[in-house]
Amino acid sequence: MKLSEKIRILRKARGLSQEEFGYSLSETTDGVSRQTVSDWENGKFEPKLDNIRDIARVLDVSFDVLLNESVDLNDTEILQSVLHQVTSGLKKTINTKIRYDIYQYRLGKKDYIKFSIWIAILSILLISVVLFSVGFSLSITPLYIIGAIFGILSFIVTPTAIIHLIFFAKAYKAPYGIKIGEINNTHLIIQTYQKASNVIYLPIEKIKSVSVADDTTLRRGDIVISLLGREQPIRLLNVAFPHRLVEFYMQLLQINKSDDLIKII
Repeated sequence: MKLSEKIRILRKARGLSQEEFGYSLSETTDGVSRQTVSDWENGKFEPKLDNIRDIARVLDVSFDVLLNESVDLNDTEILQSVLHQVTSGLKKTINTKIRYDIYQYRLGKKDYIKFSIWIAILSILLISVVLFSVGFSLSITPLYIIGAIFGILSFIVTPTAIIHLIFFAKAYKAPYGIKIGEINNTHLIIQTYQKASNVIYLPIEKIKSVSVADDTTLRRGDIVISLLGREQPIRLLNVAFPHRLVEFYMQLLQINKSDDLIKII
């Protein structure tokens, strides 16, 4: 596989625009513009050796991945493996002794709708019992018949309703879904599962702010992460207990400023 194709695939997998990618490379190499990145990806000319080293650093892949033509990143499994390889340098940098795991909220709108439906079914069962009892005791045939019909129908689905309500109660009590990342004293690490499974490492010093979205509740909501040098913020969707994440981040800033050797959150 050609180097030009690898650069394009890896850049997109890392969530970088051509302009952002060129800017990241410009930290150590002058003159890497969006047009230069575009020319590399279109195969108009190949980057120099020094550029390739910087490309490997920014895309967080090994030098061999870029230069070995037998590595085919069109293969999803190979791409996933490459994206999850953490370089030895990054392993030394990342310190996860102080960390907060980030989870998506387990329950969605459909779960709340189902909960309402099952509650309605149980309510119908209760009303049916009342109608049946009143109709039977007062010899009111219509009430007796209506109560019996609805009672039988709702009684059939009652076991299923109870099972779903128990599941909802457990999920509401512990609403942590899949883990989507973590924040520690050196990095914010985000796992993405859209076009390709990927892990993004954002140094804490490059984060300008971490805040909750306007419509966020105590239990669920979006987190907005603003980065230095990037106009468009990153948005983590449907995070469980988002205010706790923001609180942890604020505490983390204070800890990083402190020279205390004992750091407990």
